[in-house]
This record gives sequence, structure tokens and C-alpha cells, in this order.
Amino acid sequence: MSVHASLEQLLNRRPDLWRGRARRSLPVAATGLGWLDHGLPGGGWPLGRLTELLPRLSGCGELGLLLPLLARCTQRAEPVVLAGPALVPGPQAMARAGVVLEHLVVVREADEALWAAEQCLKSGLCGSVAVWPPAGRVAEKAVRRLQLAAEQSPGPTFVIYRPDQSPPPSVSALRLGLRPGPEIEVLRSPAGPIDSKRLGPDPEPVIELERYRRHARSAQ
Repeated sequence: MSVHASLEQLLNRRPDLWRGRARRSLPVAATGLGWLDHGLPGGGWPLGRLTELLPRLSGCGELGLLLPLLARCTQRAEPVVLAGPALVPGPQAMARAGVVLEHLVVVREADEALWAAEQCLKSGLCGSVAVWPPAGRVAEKAVRRLQLAAEQSPGPTFVIYRPDQSPPPSVSALRLGLRPGPEIEVLRSPAGPIDSKRLGPDPEPVIELERYRRHARSAQ
């Protein structure tokens, strides 16, 4: 047996060693949406890393994707922070989705959103943080500061760009494009570069009205 083969066997017996040829899987939190968990690389929202959302239109479903997670966090009395949201969420809709409002913090000053999100992440106390950068160009340095701060937070961290913004270079774990529907395009994943992948909820079963009427008449 060659020395190379012997070394290979030895390394294969050590599951605690990371091999440079393979990417380590990241811990994730379930999104609370079965179709999304099933389709996302890794099976959920990455923990301790950034997830970037790029909606085609403001309000085309970006907050809806996060609501199950936010509800779960607040029900465990873990604060969640929405910093500088492009559209201020209605408290009634949040409550109907299961979000415990006393554990929800909304930072309305867009100019302070990145700073506020960074401080919340550094505290290590938040179940999740979502930040909308102010309108205009987003500085690469600001996103990298968020990435470092996210490593100190136990929950998922989201950066949600405005429709006319382009994300700066980053090492986010996950980047998703969003269209109304919602229709999701996986642009970057923890597994590294991938072919474009589109996700969406299963269509609800629809019964043609005329066929339903014929069935109703025949049953009379």
C-alpha cells in the first residue's frame, strides 16, 4: 500500500477533520415553510452568517418568507429586530402570523439601520435581525461589518436590498432573488457556486368552475 493511500485511509477515519476539497455544512434554522426548507441548499436559514434578499419589487414577499422564523423567535421571548424596513409592517398582520409584538423591535430611522443592526448582532441576544440598507449605494465595508457581527449572533441575519440597489461584494452564505408569487432564485448558497435554481410554493389545487357546476348538477 502506498504512503498516499495510507494517509487517505487515516484521514477518512477522522470525521472531525475538515478536508479542503469539501465545504463544511453550515448550521441552519428551519424557515417554517416546508417548500422553502426542502428547496434551500442546507435546508434552512444559515445561522451566524448573512442571508441576502434581492426583491424585484418592495413588498413582493420578502417579509412573508421571514414571518414563521420571527414568530418562532418571539414566542421563545427572543427579540427580533427589523432595522430600516422599506415598508413598515402592520402590527395586526404580524400578530396574526404569530409574532409576539412585545419582543419585536422596529428601527424606523433608515440612516441608522446598519449601525443599529450591527449593535444588535454584537449583543448576541437577538433571535434574528433583518436590515434594509438606506437608499443609494451600499458600501462594501458596511456589509462586511455586518458579516463579522453576525458571527457573534446565534440566529439568522438578513440584509434586504431595495429594488434599485446592487449588493456589494460579500461572503454571505446565501443570496436569493425574489419575484412576486413568491418566486425565489438561489443566486448563492453555502455549497458554493450553483446553477440558477428557482423555488416557489406548490400551486393550490384549483377546480374549474364549469366542471364543478356540472358535478353539482349531476349530484342533485
